[in-house]
Amino acid sequence: FRRPEVMIKLLCDVHSWENAYVGVVENPFFNVTGAAGSYRITGLPAGTYLLEAWHEKYGMADQAVTLKDGETQTLDFHFKMP
Repeated sequence: FRRPEVMIKLLCDVHSWENAYVGVVENPFFNVTGAAGSYRITGLPAGTYLLEAWHEKYGMADQAVTLKDGETQTLDFHFKMP
């Protein structure tokens, strides 16, 4: 890929119910949620970040967070239903 992009939908030409999504990012700080919706991103250096969450049906949600050295924070994302 030549540039980052989230999310790219892939479709199956044979089975219409089969599809997948691909996210292309420029950094190692991403994750996929578990079955209960939890996630963990580790190793972020101190700084201010904009975290983005994506849902197949509800789109994007984002939140800014500022981390100090060694700090851990919990962020919950809330999506608006269409």
